[in-house]
Amino acid sequence: MMKISSTREKLLKGLQTIQAGVSSKTGTIPILQNFLMETEDKGIKVVFTDLEMAIKHHIPVNIKTEGSTTIPIKKFMEIVQNLGEEAEINITVDESNRISILSGKARFKMGGASKNDYPVIPDLEEKESFKIPAKVLAEMINSTIFSASTEDDRHFLNGLLWKYEKDLFSLVATDGRRLAITSSRKVKAKKDFKVIVPSKIMGEISRFIKSQEIEEKEEVTVGLSSNQIGFRIAKTVFISRLIEGNFPAYEQIIPKTHEIEIKINASSLLGVTKRAAICSSERSGSVKYTFKTGVLVVNSSSQSMDFEDEIAVDYKGKDFQISFNPKFILDILKVSGEKELSAEFTTPSTPAIIRVKGREDLIYIIMPLRTQ
Repeated sequence: MMKISSTREKLLKGLQTIQAGVSSKTGTIPILQNFLMETEDKGIKVVFTDLEMAIKHHIPVNIKTEGSTTIPIKKFMEIVQNLGEEAEINITVDESNRISILSGKARFKMGGASKNDYPVIPDLEEKESFKIPAKVLAEMINSTIFSASTEDDRHFLNGLLWKYEKDLFSLVATDGRRLAITSSRKVKAKKDFKVIVPSKIMGEISRFIKSQEIEEKEEVTVGLSSNQIGFRIAKTVFISRLIEGNFPAYEQIIPKTHEIEIKINASSLLGVTKRAAICSSERSGSVKYTFKTGVLVVNSSSQSMDFEDEIAVDYKGKDFQISFNPKFILDILKVSGEKELSAEFTTPSTPAIIRVKGREDLIYIIMPLRTQ
């Protein structure tokens, strides 16, 4: 029999941490609709998995009697969300895994299942573990994750390459049409590695780091084994399978030289590209950028709309025209903020490089579209 009590706020925040990883794939296995709740270390350990990834989180609560159970997560969340904000929540679990939730005068009863029915979640691999500053990791993920694919049959594109080589740690993402690379020397691993980590867990970790009040010096412990990766941040652990396959030889795509380099104000480019995207054809999704002396002229059109605008740029060369998918430009501008960009071009049909001022650790490569 398990008995605990908690405030609504603590319970809700903890459950939201693990629920973030819920996958729609869990429908076929009933127990995966549940989360595991177990008393541990002056609180409860809550665990949720979809067999691809798992999140373990610690919630400090008052323990009256120790025990464990698994509870349907969606209904339990609904109950907690709809209880009085100030009222204490008392949870009791009997020997047959019937759960009683009492708060004020409100009483809910629901069925759970034994801990023994729940998948065993492996622990973080400690032997080859290394540390990354939490803020550095979140920044690196944010700067690259949008360039990864989401639903590609080539599974290796649905993740980020983690590479440690010659004391340089890099994250790389590509969907075959664009590439994002960020590197850091603030990571010291015990040996070189190259693995593909699913975008899904990367997104969860970035979100978690941002949602917690994490100090500058807080570190993430990363554990790697042959087929899985684990992350520990304070008392929260994320575990995920690695993606099998060979990541594209991206180094070959990076242009070694360029003919033209232009500095562009990020906020001006963001505004004009957003306006152009409204009028670009959904099918081809193309926006035309024409550099002339002192100006950048931006055009787009679809069957029923046309758009033209211009912004000032510091350019003195011959007229140069190139077309891009506006989404690719906007994704970069969303993470670069107000900083100045530099764009490097060779021809209208070869990859372009975009760099963000003050971020020497970061490089974006975009394939242009064929101009109609």
